[in-house]
Amino acid sequence: MEYERLELVQPHYGTVNVYRVGDTLVDTGHPCPDSRDRLIEALDESLSGIERVVLTHPHIDHVGGSLSIDGLTDLPHTVFEGTDEILRGFDDYLGAARTEMAEFASGLTDGDPSADDQYFPTDLDYATDEVAIERVVTAGDTVALGPYDCTVIHTPGHSHQHMSLYHEPSGVMLSGDIVSTNGHFMYGPVHWDIDEYRTGLQRIQACDPDLLLPGHGDPMTNPAERVADALEKVDQAEQAVEQVVNEQGPIAAGEIAMEALGATEITVQFLSRVASAYAIHLAEQGKLTIERRPYIVARPS
Repeated sequence: MEYERLELVQPHYGTVNVYRVGDTLVDTGHPCPDSRDRLIEALDESLSGIERVVLTHPHIDHVGGSLSIDGLTDLPHTVFEGTDEILRGFDDYLGAARTEMAEFASGLTDGDPSADDQYFPTDLDYATDEVAIERVVTAGDTVALGPYDCTVIHTPGHSHQHMSLYHEPSGVMLSGDIVSTNGHFMYGPVHWDIDEYRTGLQRIQACDPDLLLPGHGDPMTNPAERVADALEKVDQAEQAVEQVVNEQGPIAAGEIAMEALGATEITVQFLSRVASAYAIHLAEQGKLTIERRPYIVARPS
């Protein structure tokens, strides 16, 4: 499969990839001005001739251009089932995502949790009704990326509405955010699920691709090793979080992030969200209990 990767900036979290495959654009970046302007420029230059859009999942750093760039909004979009509903009600999703991310990272500073206006801007006029959703697909469907027919693989966990696109003849899979650059579970607001994350990874494993084109970072030329490492790290994180809570609980998510996940002053805000997700997941299994203050505090069951 021939493709072109374009890296776009996003607030706080480095870069995000969009891919051109023939006349198709896979994902459309964040709606922040730097990302939007760079993508608009590329659509007139290296990405000229784009006629269709495919979205791997409905997070703001992957659908931002679709909701804020007229030239993309009007193009026919293919999305996984459930994504269409989120895009149509994006303001509601944005509110829920802002609230959850603020709560999961609260407790690190004094005062009430505050939403991130840079990452989740509410002052934009999102094209929720205008974005042209032509097709809603599900697992096993075929999606054309330029001249290549790809199979839809439902790879939830980071987002329940997440799909990967596999071109079996070339062994190339566009994997969105299911496999992260460091192999750890990549928390995404509202529709995350750690059990589903395992399932998503196992579905990639079953395809045995030769190359992963992820939503963030460089192409992955060793998918089997990457996926096996990610699955192992889920087990390790579960065990570490449970052990820390049993030894030190009650303990807040920020402290769990430092004690169990190795968070630093730089990474603790994001990893406290990951720790919150693991604590909630383990509580659902009956392995510990949690309370919200609104931040997550975990204690032995």
